[in-house]
Amino acid sequence: MAQSKGKIQLVDKQIEQARNDIRTDKLDITFGELSNLYDNGELIIRPEFQRLFRWSPTQKTRFIESILLGFPTPAIFVSEDTDGIWELVDGLQRLSTVFEFMGVLKDASGNAVPPSELAKLGHKPRIPSMAGIRFAELSLQARLSIKRAGCRVEVIKVGSKPTMKYEVFERLNTGGSGLTAQEVRNCIFRATNPEFIEWIEELGAFSYFHDNLGLSEYQESTMFDRGLVLRYLTVKNAYQEFEHDVEPFVTDFIRQVLEGERDLDREEETNTFEKTFRRIAESMGEDSWRHYRDGRHAGPFSVYVFETVSVGVALNIGSIIGMSSEALKERIVKFKEHRTFVDNTGAGANIKSKFLGRMTFAISYFAG
Repeated sequence: MAQSKGKIQLVDKQIEQARNDIRTDKLDITFGELSNLYDNGELIIRPEFQRLFRWSPTQKTRFIESILLGFPTPAIFVSEDTDGIWELVDGLQRLSTVFEFMGVLKDASGNAVPPSELAKLGHKPRIPSMAGIRFAELSLQARLSIKRAGCRVEVIKVGSKPTMKYEVFERLNTGGSGLTAQEVRNCIFRATNPEFIEWIEELGAFSYFHDNLGLSEYQESTMFDRGLVLRYLTVKNAYQEFEHDVEPFVTDFIRQVLEGERDLDREEETNTFEKTFRRIAESMGEDSWRHYRDGRHAGPFSVYVFETVSVGVALNIGSIIGMSSEALKERIVKFKEHRTFVDNTGAGANIKSKFLGRMTFAISYFAG
């Protein structure tokens, strides 16, 4: 369908306005120069809005090998402050790997991290003799080749929108990068409001909540539990506003809370959260978040059971708090079996009609 001239002009105007939010520059700098900037405090690495430095020895070795062989490396992104200091926005794994190998990396307390040594790579390594080698043990030629290797630096300049560095990080690390949606959220929100993230972590550690999730080691490492806390808070307070795609819906809601566009009474939310998950845990135990089919609980954790049962109970906690554990268990089991709930899960469960269908039903069902 052909677009009107007016709409096309409006798009061009909005592009121009949005471009004014960010000012950038591109520089080619060596890893040696970046090391000097880091050592002088002119390049700051803050892990709050970046994933933890968790590359394996093999991943680190492959990156050092790539530098030694002259392979091009991806750009890093930094944000410039009013004093000209750079703050690393994206590239933590790569820079930390090089700095650790060179012996200049510092931990969060400012103490020197022991220099790393290269690991033995897998089948047919390009440089098979380098396993166990440290930077100081390389020849002068090899050390200088690492220091002089070029790195493209994308600079978010002073004058950009204040939150632009977080938006850049989010866009770079959403989709295909290995970061989960919750890891991205945690990084951005911790940098914006660490106190809020500490509160979310406290809720996530609540035993009646955490102990019944049955998380895998991977889910623990990728903050799945904290993602569920944010999902619960978002759905509980704004389920009627859902349009499509749960993850951006959660991110937008929490961002609005942090920017003061929405009120969220933490004391009241904590009280309801603890009452809700205590009652569900006491009634259902490890079966809390599994489907109920053919007369028994079966299958893994279900996010659809989680969001409907937790929010349905939370929004009716005043009447549910006095129920016996057996009575609440019976009610939850019957909810899981109910055709309205079942029909609004499965394929296409996160389209608007199914999401609102199961949430509306859950809230009315647990009202009695």
